[in-house]
Order: sequence, then structure tokens, then C-alpha cells
Amino acid sequence: MTSVESKIENGNLLTDIFGRWPSFHDAEVVRIVLDRDETPYLEAVIYVFEMTSQVENGAYVLKNHILAILRFIEIYELKLEDFNHQNVLFGLNIRDISNRQMERINFEVSFGGTFGVSADLQCNAIRVESAEPYMPNRR
Repeated sequence: MTSVESKIENGNLLTDIFGRWPSFHDAEVVRIVLDRDETPYLEAVIYVFEMTSQVENGAYVLKNHILAILRFIEIYELKLEDFNHQNVLFGLNIRDISNRQMERINFEVSFGGTFGVSADLQCNAIRVESAEPYMPNRR
């Protein structure tokens, strides 16, 4: 686990499954919840999986189908665009900016959207709320 992932509370819920922190490449944001609570947060429900080198019926075989809930706590400067019916990510980029000595801001987060949602925010903390097996209902 790189240093930034080691600062994510309960990050082991994902690293225990994938053997590392996932890139979230081709992952799909299923739901986003914004709550002002005492400390504003953004909660993202993300379908993430691992692509193998195995090919069946002309497509890569996927494994470790997980529905992960990530909470970004005490958010600042949120920019959120284009949420729609699919929301595929190129990746989820998390940068540790705590060394900038900014009070209460420790991370810069970017949901790099390829189709649908994209988002940028800063936050104080990140927590993996859960990581459960999941198989999307494809029509």
C-alpha cells in the first residue's frame, strides 16, 4: 500500500480483496450522497472489479466484483458534473496534500470520469465504509 492509501481509514477492506489499492479504472459510480450533517461529507457507492488477462467470448474476464462505499469527510471545494445512468471512471485519484500545512484539508480527490460523473474535491479524511460482493444487474 502506498503512503496515501495507508491514510485511508479501513482501506484494508479493499486491499485485502484486491491485494493492493484498486485503480478504479472502468469502475462505475452507482450512487452519490451529499450530507451536510455536522461535518459535510460525500459518500460514493462504487462498483469496482479486477480485470484479468483471460479472455472469454471476446471480452476480458473480470473478478472480485465489489460494491464499495467510500466516505469523504469534511469536504471542501466540491465540483460535481454529469451524473447519469452509467458513470464510468477512468480512475479515482487521491493525493495526500497534508504537507501543505492547510488546516483541516488532507486530501485532493478526483473522480476521473470517462462517461457520466466526474468530481473534484478536497477533504479532511477518507473512510471505506464497506466492501461487499456484488454483481450488477445488466439488462
